[in-house]
Amino acid sequence: MSAYTPRALFTISSLGLGHATRSLAVVREYLNRGYELTIISTGNALAFLRMELDGEAHVTFQEMADYPPLERGTGWRLYGYLIIDLLRTWYIIRREHRFVQSIAADYDFIFSDGRYGFHSHWTPSFVLSHQIAFIPPKWLRETSWLTEHVNVAALRQFDLLFIPDYAGPNANLAGNLAHTPNLHRCPHRFIGVLSSYPHLEIAQDIDYLFVISGYLLEHKGSFIRELLDQASKLPGRKVFVLGNAQDDAALYETYRCESLEIYPIASGQLRQELFNRARCVVSRAGYTTVMDLVEHDKRALLIPTPNQTEQEYLAYFLSSQDYYVTRDQHAVGELGQTLDACQQTTLFQPPWRTAESLRRINASMESLLRKHFISIVIPAHNEEDELEPTLRCLLAQRYPADRMEIIVVENGSTDATLEIAQRIADDPSHGAGRIRVLQSDKGVSRAKNAGLAAVSGDSEWVVFCDADTRLGVNFLHQLNTWLNRHSGDGLSVGTTEVRPQPNKRLYARAWFTVYDIIHRLTKTSYAIQLARTPIARGIGFREELNFSEDLAFIRECRRYGRFFFVPTNQVASSTRRFEARGYLRQSLRWVVEALLPNRFKIRRNYDVIR
Repeated sequence: MSAYTPRALFTISSLGLGHATRSLAVVREYLNRGYELTIISTGNALAFLRMELDGEAHVTFQEMADYPPLERGTGWRLYGYLIIDLLRTWYIIRREHRFVQSIAADYDFIFSDGRYGFHSHWTPSFVLSHQIAFIPPKWLRETSWLTEHVNVAALRQFDLLFIPDYAGPNANLAGNLAHTPNLHRCPHRFIGVLSSYPHLEIAQDIDYLFVISGYLLEHKGSFIRELLDQASKLPGRKVFVLGNAQDDAALYETYRCESLEIYPIASGQLRQELFNRARCVVSRAGYTTVMDLVEHDKRALLIPTPNQTEQEYLAYFLSSQDYYVTRDQHAVGELGQTLDACQQTTLFQPPWRTAESLRRINASMESLLRKHFISIVIPAHNEEDELEPTLRCLLAQRYPADRMEIIVVENGSTDATLEIAQRIADDPSHGAGRIRVLQSDKGVSRAKNAGLAAVSGDSEWVVFCDADTRLGVNFLHQLNTWLNRHSGDGLSVGTTEVRPQPNKRLYARAWFTVYDIIHRLTKTSYAIQLARTPIARGIGFREELNFSEDLAFIRECRRYGRFFFVPTNQVASSTRRFEARGYLRQSLRWVVEALLPNRFKIRRNYDVIR
């Protein structure tokens, strides 16, 4: 059996190359930690990531349409497009969420940069964003409170929001975009700047580096030509990076000379070298660019994309702090004089840089990614027909083998139960020691106690399930996620949703739904019990009880913590006893047995149906 390899899903917006460049630092961090990654993006961002990660065997790429670029057009068309694009965005977010539900269990976590639909109830989900508050266009400014509330509500669907900025009210980079009154409603961490540019010991021999990205392409062509006209008159060495893999550098060939180089896009080592070599940068006022500048102590001229209110605000905020020179695209003026003014700015001094930011991300994610050691104890009495498929399901769990154990306790069988259990346990294709087979005297309580006595000293949680109860391949993954999310709730014992096996009849599903509701309300269980191992070991099962032993066990465990119910779809139990006796008759029998005082249950035999 192959070793467990952790997997992560990264979903990255293509609305500006900055989402891809800043997420690249996190992507590389988890590649170094041994993860297999799937990256979902589109357009220029996906092309950039493919080039940067070319040759990485543990990365796969998938293309999925992104949201439309907001705030396109001018005049009244801007508002018309805005309504249409917001509706399209809402539709795409819903489509993303439906899609991720079908694949989320394949990943240990989901990391989203700017894509709101990629979160899951059963997989830890994280989102990276500096823009908590939106700044609507001029005539919609009075709606800013509404857009902020909607955005925070969307971000709350994730386990944790990472804000690439500093928490200080007077020493930060995003201003009111990230420091909003509503932020307390969303679990969040300020992690500091993220830059994918490493520090290189290299001479700064490029006087001016022009990085002309920006996702509103309608404003781009004329802007590049205007900058090239003025840059060609500047002394020193100039380099233009157009920021789009599809841009045709030949369109600007007449501007190329010995002191002026042009690249459609720079990736890999070239991108890193160009940035490190630059003395001054001319760029859009994108937030990722600002973080790159801070990481490397670069001076810059920032020019916001027209109608892009986030960039316009950042330009205003950063220039008011005297960190950078900013100019409107249509009022750049004499470029030489403007660039001279950059030398008079005061560089922002970050409390920490990218290496520490990545450490903070890892530390924040750790509590939701840790794998509990889970023991599964299966009492088996005359279960030759059911035991093998049950064990096959457990062996197929998408969970680290060194963080789980399976213990089968055969108790007084007269059929081939023991031989089947031993054969599967000895099968070398499953890996050594995946299943331990024990024997005990006849009786379900004795069998459970024997299993409890044998669980590993590392065990944190123990799962007791019947031999005819199938646990789906994602059960432990879902249970682990649920336990991590409720780690502070003082849990001691619980149960799960149970579905009928086989799950064919509507009648059976309806009855099992009723059982789930009853178990949740009465704090009881059927077919499966989950308990914190130290508590379970200290209490054990009453061996004089051959039925309702789980009720007594749960009642005692509840003295030490809360009862919980996990609404998973991964647990299915046989309907054989219901088919044999009828659902109503079996249900009434259980009610009577549950209400009987313990003195009437002691030594009474349990009717076995096989």
